[in-house]
Parts: sequence; structure tokens; C-alpha cells
Amino acid sequence: MSYHLGVDLGTTFVAAAVAHDSSLEMAALGDRSTVMPAAVYLRDDGVLVTGDAAARRSVSHPDRVATEIKRRLGDPTPLLLGGTSHAVTDLLGALLQEVLARVSAERGGPAEEIVLTHPANWGPFRRELFEEVPRFAGLSTALTVSEPEAAAAYYATTRRLTEGDVIAVYDLGGGTFDATVLQRTAEGIEILGSPEGIERLGGADFDEAVLAHVNHATGGALSELDLGDTQTVVALARLRQDCVLAKEALSLDSEATIPVFLPGRHLDVRITRAEFEDMIRAPVESTIGTLTRALRTADVTPDRLSAVLLVGGSSRIPLVGEMISRELGRPTVVDAHPKHSVALGAALLAQVHTGLGAAPAGSAPPAGGHVPPRAEPVAAPVPPPRTVGTAPDAWAGTPVGAPPRRAAGAGRPGAGGAPLPPPTRGHDPAPPGGSGAPPWPANGWPPGPGGPGGAGPPDPGAGEVPDAGPDVSRRRKLLAGAAAVLVVVLGVVLVGWLLRDDAAPAAQETGGGVTAAPEHDHAPGPAPSAVPGRAPSTAVPIPSIGTPIEVGETPGFVAVSPNGRQLYVANRTAGVVTVVDSAVDAVTATIPVPAGPPQFLTFAPDGSRLYVSVYNEERTIAAVAVIDTSDNEVVTTIPVRTRPYLGAVTRDGSRLFVPNHDSGSISVIDTASNTVVEEVQVPPNPHWIEFTPDGSRAYVANHESNVVTQLDPRTLEVVGEVRVETAPHSVAVHPTRPLVANVNYESGSVTMIDTNSNSVVRSIPVGQNPQDITWSADGRFAYVATVTADAVAVVSAESFEVTARLPVGDGPTSVAVLPDGSRAYVSVLNAGVLVPLDLAG
Repeated sequence: MSYHLGVDLGTTFVAAAVAHDSSLEMAALGDRSTVMPAAVYLRDDGVLVTGDAAARRSVSHPDRVATEIKRRLGDPTPLLLGGTSHAVTDLLGALLQEVLARVSAERGGPAEEIVLTHPANWGPFRRELFEEVPRFAGLSTALTVSEPEAAAAYYATTRRLTEGDVIAVYDLGGGTFDATVLQRTAEGIEILGSPEGIERLGGADFDEAVLAHVNHATGGALSELDLGDTQTVVALARLRQDCVLAKEALSLDSEATIPVFLPGRHLDVRITRAEFEDMIRAPVESTIGTLTRALRTADVTPDRLSAVLLVGGSSRIPLVGEMISRELGRPTVVDAHPKHSVALGAALLAQVHTGLGAAPAGSAPPAGGHVPPRAEPVAAPVPPPRTVGTAPDAWAGTPVGAPPRRAAGAGRPGAGGAPLPPPTRGHDPAPPGGSGAPPWPANGWPPGPGGPGGAGPPDPGAGEVPDAGPDVSRRRKLLAGAAAVLVVVLGVVLVGWLLRDDAAPAAQETGGGVTAAPEHDHAPGPAPSAVPGRAPSTAVPIPSIGTPIEVGETPGFVAVSPNGRQLYVANRTAGVVTVVDSAVDAVTATIPVPAGPPQFLTFAPDGSRLYVSVYNEERTIAAVAVIDTSDNEVVTTIPVRTRPYLGAVTRDGSRLFVPNHDSGSISVIDTASNTVVEEVQVPPNPHWIEFTPDGSRAYVANHESNVVTQLDPRTLEVVGEVRVETAPHSVAVHPTRPLVANVNYESGSVTMIDTNSNSVVRSIPVGQNPQDITWSADGRFAYVATVTADAVAVVSAESFEVTARLPVGDGPTSVAVLPDGSRAYVSVLNAGVLVPLDLAG
């Protein structure tokens, strides 16, 4: 079967993707992962070994292993491996040769076309050197494209990107940083302005920062090492690897421990996420400054950006998205696997090029060694080349080295700029001498768990000035063929969304009320659908932000009525509940709450009653006010033991469960008599309670105990307990899967809990002080209000990754989703507004 190959030769990792027919997927290069280390080892017999095999030898033979090779391209000084000189292009060629061998062996032959990627801010000198790399890998020719362009091509196949949309690509990889601004046009995608970059800044520098932390923690022990001693060199190489592992762990955990084995000394060094973020904050700030310069050269203000696309492995560091979102006030979007997006886009462009009649690439070298298993396909399909009807000569362009061309007015908003080019073919020199786990079923419950540093050598190419105008490798038009493919892909994605929205099974509406059961027997059936006969809207990874709605001072919590027609907002210090009509997003009523400051709101399933948790900071008030929503009047007030947090009503409406924060108890209130009938002791201090869809269990976030407890509402007994991270604040039960998510206020994370096994399946950093979490109506995404980060983080239920961060204002405290899934509303405490989110794009 013919296929097309995209290869991203990165500073620390190498990734490759394959496009064929209607699918696009990663090629498995590593022994245990999709990517392979960008490392080369020289054996005693002179043979170069690459990838995982080379990386494993970096500890025992550090003098024979080369890493961060791409950083050295353009440096006239050769690399020494075991005392032997090697050109950087030769070593990059060895990495590429390994990729071609593995993929060719798995696919049964060479690729029809190959596209390689490079940093956007490289000048002509390094690009010309890079175009020699295919020759060292046994290819007579290859195509090249810049990394941001490839990432944008892939982004266009997986997100809604309409004509006129402008995105910024923030590419923070292992060794370099690039920032590029692109715009979707009728013809394709064009670069606005000039890409900006930082030559020596990336994950490798963050590794050095962690190593410097170890040196400081050990009283300068590393500075005193004798680097002439072989045992010391080996120990230091092992320590560097452990520093890399610790850095990567901090993207998922709040702390890590680094084992330090030095000659005559062994100890452990602890590093927290907060410490690591302090180390890298200044470098990240410099990348944001570079991104701002790229926006200036493009004459684009931040408010014009649809999103900032985060690319490169280092962009997964939570601080990166938080700082960009806060600085620019725009959503940040990170793919579940940011190391993959450049390779996937390159494969797409290779397919586009071949579909327009390009000659096949040269043959790949014979394969040798282990052939990795085939990777799972990426969800977004790419149309086959035959769907493109453009003539082959549409790709004919200026050869490398020809004078650059720019359309008049390029870079100005509304002017014709330099569209995203096709990949450019390098020189044809003489031959050389020498995925992710599949998602859970949409309506099924699975049987078990689900799932910088110091100064370095002079920069290669120092003094090299990137082209003042657009060179062909990144400025030529992505002509009608590529534009047609992207348009078709966007159409396929859009149609797919629409079909899923209309064709998904309709939500089943159960019968009316449930007959009252004996005392302690109030587990109800599923709640009726708010939109009978229609499935909820399909949520998108990047919701759009609407116009804020003024709702009065200190809106601390928002709840949606069961029919979705009204929003009720608890205005804390104002002592009122504000009512908003969701059809027009306007305030229609204000309800005084005489008992005291309203804090949290809970609806009865039929919407006839609204239960308001009331308390003050002095802890002299603790009550639940009951509002009759037919006339928006408080009809009674129920005293409870201590400060009541967010309660939940059983599905039959007969009982209200209210967590009492300070007494470590749940008050069970009979809603007919409005009296407390039971008290249930739980670990301190309960904040939040929510029932499962069938009503058989309730989950409680216990803030001071760092646990989520499982409560049987029939027997009123605690039947399970799951230890999570620090200060769990709220919980959200997934609408269809055996999954509970909770936010950990002090840890800045979300914990995903498998309710079949009562075990944690993932911890996800989301930003400072997350307070509330809510699922989309279709369960595809969770929305997290991060109070101190001033943003809403969007978390995928399939990948358990943050897909976007949405800046919503000063102090977001809660998120409420309409029953039809079309919109959500965020209460923003210090701004006095609700911020609407369009969840369906």
C-alpha cells in the first residue's frame, strides 16, 4: 500500500507520521513509545546506533553518545564520538535513515513522498545544510517545510478553522523556540509577518535548571566532581537522565524525587512543581515576549487570535499555557500529544503534494532490527489524494535559492500575505559516500480502570540573519491543491460533528416521579432529559468566549435550571440571588436572601425549588434557604449544623443532602417538611456532593482529609474512600461513564477516579487553585474554574489532557452547562459577570 511520510527531526526526539488513503497516524519509532530519542551512539566497530539503543548507552558510555544534535547544525566544529569526528548532517542523516528503515519495513516498501520539518526562524544557511540530510540517509531528494506550517496544517484537520481566523503557533521543543502567526484564507493558510525564535531555549535548558537545583540542594557537590574520573562521568550522566524524568513527572504530579548517586555519596533530592515553575518562569516569559514580537511583525493584536496553538513537548508544562493565557487573554490549545502534531502535519502535506503529481521519493534503506507495532490511527481523517482536482503544475514553484517573493501588503490584516507553502524540494546531490488508548464507549461503562541552565557554546549560525522576505521553503503559496484538501478535511470534520449531533441516540426520558420509598431508601432512577428526543450538542475542544453579562457584585456560584431557561447566580456580599434569562443573556430578577450571604445553589430535579446554601465568614450563620422558582420568593429557611457547601437532591426530589463543612457531616433534609432528618458523619471537611446517574451512590469531596468518599444514600453509610491530592474542593460525576473527577485546590490538579475500582486513573495539572469542575452534556470534556489562574481549563475525557485554557477574567469560581450542551456560563467573582462559553463551536 502506498503511503506518505512526515518526519520531525527534533532536538531531543524524532517523530514520524504516515498518511495513506483516508487515514493519518503516527509511526511507532521508539521501543516503548511513538517517538524515539534523537541520540546517536558510535560502536567500537564504527557503526552508528540510533534512538533508544543509543540513549540507553548514554549512561555507561557518555563520550560515545551524541544528543541535542540539531542544535549544532551550522556549527563548523564537528561532534566527537569516541574520539572520532562526525559532521552534524551525518548524524542527522543516521537518525533519518533509522526512521526510513523502520517505517519501510513495517509498510512493505518506501514512502511515495517524504516531508521533513525545520524551525521557522532558520535562515538560508542552515536550511541549505538541512537539505543535505536526506542524502546521508540514502535519499536522492526530499521536501521540507517549517514546523509551524506543518503544525497548522494538522490543526486545520482537527479543529474548526474558518476563513479569516488567525492563530499563533507557539513551538517550545527540546532545544529551540519558534513563534509564528498564520491566517486561514480562501486559498489556504498564510504566514503573517516574520516568524520569531530563540535559538537555545527548550526542554534541554529546563533539564539543566533541574540539575542546577540538585547541585544547590547538595551544597555544590556536583561542582566539586572530578570529571576526569570515568565513574564520576557515568554517575553524572545517570543523574541527568533522572533530572529529565523528574521534569517530565512534574507535568503530571505536584512533586518528584531525584535519586543522586555520586562516588561515595547517595541521597534523594525533592523538587516540587512550584519550585520548578520558579526556575523556568523567566525563560517562559522570554518566549512570550518573542511571541509578542511575532504578533507585532504580523500587525496582529492578541484579540484577533482565535487561539494560541502550543506545539512541542515542553509546551505540556502547565505553567506555559497559564502564562500565555494570562498575558494575551486568548485561549491556548495543546494537542493531547504535542510532540506529534508537526509530524502529522508534515505527512498530510506529503500526501497533498503527491496527490498533485509529484514524483516518488527515493528508496529507503533496508530495514534492520526490531520492527515496532503499528500505531493506532489519529481520529481526524485526511481525504485521499484523488479528491483533489488541481492540475499537477499548481505545485511548480521557485527553486531553492531563488529570490524570495511576497505578495503586496503581506502581513497586514486584510492584505494578501505569504500563504502557507507546499513543502519545498531540496537539492538533488550525487549519492552519498557513506497513540493513545481508544476512548471509552460513548454510552458504556468499562469493566475496570480506564485507563535553563548555564551558558553553552556559541549558537550555531550565530550572526545568521533570517530572510527579510519570505524564502520559498516557508513563503510560497499553498496553492489550490493543498487548500482544497484542507477545505475538504474541514468539511469532513464539520459534517462529522453535525452528523454526530443529529445521529447520536436520543436521550432516554424516564418516567415521572419515583414512588416515595421507606426511610433511607431514596436512591432514584436517572433524571429525565431536559430536551426530550434530542441528544446534547457535541462539545468541541476549544469553546469560544462570549460577551460577559453584568450580574452584580461577587457572583460566587451559578446554577442552571433543569429546563435550561434560567441561570441563578449567588451574589455573596450582595445577599441576593440574581436570575438571568439564558435565551437573551439578560438579568430578569433579583431575589433577596434575608438569612445571609448566598454561597451555593442546588435545584430540585423538577426545577420547582432552589436550595441556597447560606453562611458568613464569621461562621455565625449556617442555613439552607428555599426559593420557590414559580415566584422567585424565599419560602423557608432550614438551619443546619455548620457552614453548608454545595448540596445535591435525590432524583426523586425527596431528600436534600447538604455537606456541613466545619462539622464533618452531611445533613439529610426531608424536602416535604423542610427539616433535617439525619446526620451522616464523613471525613473532614466536606465541600461538595454529587449523585451517580442511577442515584445508587454519592461522591463527596472532603477538603481537609484529601479524600473523596463514596456514600450509599439508602443506608447512609460511607462505603468507599479514594485518596486524592491536596484539598479536594469539588466533584463531578461523568454522565455516562464510571468516572468521577475532582479538583484539588492546593495541588492545582484534577483527579480522575474509576468508580468501578475506586482508584485514581490520572492526575492532571490544570492551573492554580481550581475550585469547580463540570462535565459537558455529552461527557466529552470537563470544564475547570481555576480561581487564581483566571481561566477555565478544558480537559478531554478521552486523553485526560488539557485541550485549552480560556481566559475569562478575575476570579472564576464556577461553571454551569445548559442541559442541551450548547453553552456554559462561568461566574467571575471579582469582575461581577457571567462569561458565556459556546461549547459547540
